[in-house]
Amino acid sequence: CWQAALVATPGSRVALYHEDSLTFAAALFGAWHAGKQVLLPADALPNSLERAAGQVDCFIGDLPGAVPINFQAAPAALRRLSALDPKLTSLVLFTSGSSGEPVAISKALPQLQSELSALELCFGERLSETVIFGSVSHQHLYGLLFRILWPLAYRRPFYARRLCTPEQIAALPGTAPAVLVASPAQLKRLPKSLDWQAVRSRMRVVFSSGGPLPAAANDAVEQLWRCPPIEIFGSTETGGIASRQGADNPWSALPGVQWRIVDELLAVRSAHLPNAEWQSTTDRAEAVGAGFQLRGRSDRIAKIEETRVSLSAIEQALLASGLVEAAKVTVLNEQRAMIAA
Repeated sequence: CWQAALVATPGSRVALYHEDSLTFAAALFGAWHAGKQVLLPADALPNSLERAAGQVDCFIGDLPGAVPINFQAAPAALRRLSALDPKLTSLVLFTSGSSGEPVAISKALPQLQSELSALELCFGERLSETVIFGSVSHQHLYGLLFRILWPLAYRRPFYARRLCTPEQIAALPGTAPAVLVASPAQLKRLPKSLDWQAVRSRMRVVFSSGGPLPAAANDAVEQLWRCPPIEIFGSTETGGIASRQGADNPWSALPGVQWRIVDELLAVRSAHLPNAEWQSTTDRAEAVGAGFQLRGRSDRIAKIEETRVSLSAIEQALLASGLVEAAKVTVLNEQRAMIAA
């Protein structure tokens, strides 16, 4: 088993990356039960691995230079594992980032458990008898929670392979009612030319997170699948904050999440955070009834296709090129967000 095999790997800190979600889940819990501190690189690209290398003792999984896992050398007999110690079990993930440099964020097991409880309380009844499919990576918090940890915690089946293209979504395996964990970048690009009849008859819930879902994309998904998306607002730092269904509707806080607006900026407090203090965000917000509307960011970091991009860094790069004397970069929020200089 993974736990027995990973006990024998060198060091106490491992970077874990697997494309297959079932293998990833087994390796993650095996590493935790082996007493390892686990770091999840956002992807297998050189920059991400270089960033992770200085924080771990070895790589595990589908990564260059990964430590071979010798299952044959591990004890053959399975034994019942003791419960994980919440104080000793944690995970490190990275914020999405371009020139807004990715930041390592540690999540203790109780924080993850708190998020799962909130999701189940809010949406659990809708997921009865469903299979969870995903088109986002489980190497990020959103995909990890929605595609793996939430289904495991509440004994729901999930599909191990990531659906990377509209064609793969249109050909959903099986016949059971489906839940899709997706992102705005994917939902904005669903071609009407594909045959969506089978998906339309099976799709129970569509989740979207990672950035704002344009109203046109929201309407297109509802038209194609008869299933209006549920948007989840949050970040790696704060965890899940709020949800809404309908691009013009205000955001409603997830169970257990408190919010307030201070100097036009949203602040939150919840068990998803590492302490009981209020945490300020860089999101401008306005109270609307019992919820809130987002009014853009206060910093110069923009979310483009679910990736944080520093507008200031782009301006500096343009100036450094010697091709321009002055530069100003902004975001055009049309059907899809674009950077203009």
